[in-house]
Amino acid sequence: MGFVEIAIYAVILRTYFYFEKTGRTNSFGRFPYLKTLTERLTEEALEGWEKGEGIQGARYWKLIKSIGDGDVDPVVHTAFDLCLAATYVPEFAVYLNYYTGNTATIQLAFELEGQFCPPHEELADRLHRLQKICRIDRKKHPLAYASMEADDRLLAYLFVEESVGSGKVQPTVFGNGEWFLCEEAIHPMFVHQELADECAAWLGERMPRTVLQIAGSGGRCFLAKHIARLLKQNLFLLSAEKCSGFFSDDAEEQMDGLIRELFWSGGILCLYGLRAELFTEWQVTEKDFGKKVVKRLLDAGISILLCTEGHFIFHDGGLIGKRVELMPLTRVERQQVFEGFASLYGISIDCMRYSVRYRLSAGEIARAVELWRQEGSGTEQDFMRISAQLLSGGSGKALGNLSYPTVNFGNLQVPGEVQEVLEQICCNAMHGYRIFEEWGLGQQYSYGRAVTVMLSGPPGTGKTMTAHVIAGELGLPLYQVDLSRVMDKYIGETEKHLEEIFSFAEKTNVVLLFDEADALFGKRGEVTEGKDRYANMEVAYILQRIEQFEGIVILSTNFYHNIDKAFLRRMKYVLQYRMPDETLRRRLWESSLPEKQCREELDIDYLAAQFEFTGGMIKNVILSACVKAIYEKSQLSMEHLLQAIRAEYEKMEWPVSDEIWGEYEYLIM
Repeated sequence: MGFVEIAIYAVILRTYFYFEKTGRTNSFGRFPYLKTLTERLTEEALEGWEKGEGIQGARYWKLIKSIGDGDVDPVVHTAFDLCLAATYVPEFAVYLNYYTGNTATIQLAFELEGQFCPPHEELADRLHRLQKICRIDRKKHPLAYASMEADDRLLAYLFVEESVGSGKVQPTVFGNGEWFLCEEAIHPMFVHQELADECAAWLGERMPRTVLQIAGSGGRCFLAKHIARLLKQNLFLLSAEKCSGFFSDDAEEQMDGLIRELFWSGGILCLYGLRAELFTEWQVTEKDFGKKVVKRLLDAGISILLCTEGHFIFHDGGLIGKRVELMPLTRVERQQVFEGFASLYGISIDCMRYSVRYRLSAGEIARAVELWRQEGSGTEQDFMRISAQLLSGGSGKALGNLSYPTVNFGNLQVPGEVQEVLEQICCNAMHGYRIFEEWGLGQQYSYGRAVTVMLSGPPGTGKTMTAHVIAGELGLPLYQVDLSRVMDKYIGETEKHLEEIFSFAEKTNVVLLFDEADALFGKRGEVTEGKDRYANMEVAYILQRIEQFEGIVILSTNFYHNIDKAFLRRMKYVLQYRMPDETLRRRLWESSLPEKQCREELDIDYLAAQFEFTGGMIKNVILSACVKAIYEKSQLSMEHLLQAIRAEYEKMEWPVSDEIWGEYEYLIM
């Protein structure tokens, strides 16, 4: 007969004697099997039990002390034995139900110990201890009569030599969480290793009842895993999104399930993704969350790593022991992470260049590099595409259109002085970090580091094309904002949409294009109506957000003088496009026309001198003429071009006279 069986038979016999005292005589008469079990309790067996030898004895007393916070609480001890007996010997559960109307309860444990049931708080404290190993039906009132049922893993721990109680984790876990086992492989921390060491040392001195809050952005769960690894503790990661059950009708059952999971698996909890909006969804306060979730876990002897979103600070009423905040990686730190992965995987990349172009967190770099390696192409173009696609699932993407331009300066026909400025813009985007890092101007420019460009001029002069060329030269995606989706009649929604756009642009490192920018960046006016005040607030918000932004922002407008002067002050580069002169028009015609084998001899000098078109109009004319030639199954000719030019004149409502055709009048008459 094993150690645990003796404990079970002993509590059954104690219960029998208690029933005899309280007038329920000969209670084993209806349950002869229980009488047979208790008759096995010889003096020799009881003497061996008191020594507590063997694996079962060691585990039994370890459990008793763990649920008693290091001490042996007689009532908790007896309640534990009752739960164990009712689970191991089903006939005993029937026996209890027959004579008490219930199974194992804390009330019966008090009675067996000859004590009166204490006030609610003391009673609840003992039940909190027992909940680590027992399922407690808290819907039963009064609470003293809540039925207790031992967790299935209790028997496995006590009776199976190698079981989950020895440190292994059950394959099915509470709430669809995720286990990180401390012996699992995980790549090194290329940044913040000293922070992980500091937090692990602090937590190790205060376990098992403390909370470490990790705020900020990027790498919080990864930091939590490294802390757990240093502590040699398994880590259970649970999203705060899945915690609504802690405030539902079965909240106690949900919480008990989590506590039992963590108790049996010997782990600490990482609760991640906590943000202020969740409290509104749950219709609770931060104080409620602290009391019903954080404090309950601490009372159960569970340490918590609480990962909060962004700059949200959980106001805890003294529950948080330590708070650290992860700031976005600096350019130098990003380079360290790229260098770490390049060394780890044996890949050759320009780590400095990548650190400038891809403003990713350490975790995002890890995922992008892994996908990049799996595809096996190894080109930077693929890394750009993968990093953008990896991060483009946010709501910001729905407010614009993402493209990957392949054009460059060779495709853009602009005056020489304009091209020189555009080359400086690209140089700023690629090497501007050196001004702040190597030249030591970082402190003087703690904000306002964005590469901001204003393009103004008549329609068709190449403003949108210029934005594509800048993105193409830099090898970055172009994100063209759709103002129809951004601007909202409801107060505050426009600002919300803009924040989503800027956040998306910061993460994916796209070139941000606001086309027709005067609709959004127009001048602030005098407040005469309520709507004027909110319109001015939108402009003020954008001004502030551009100051915080560190990427590339391009604004294009046909109405330069309608742009608010405060925006112009924040534009580092302002390019005013004008109608092209004859020389530039010739270059535009030559670069836009199809190959010579697809056309007859064309008089490009005549076309450039005779028609004062913008680049956009020239493209429209050539495309329309090519369609006409394809339709007629012939090569492109002057006649096709002149017909398309007349259509363009009519579209623009310009007068069409015989004089405009000059020497080619005969082709159009």
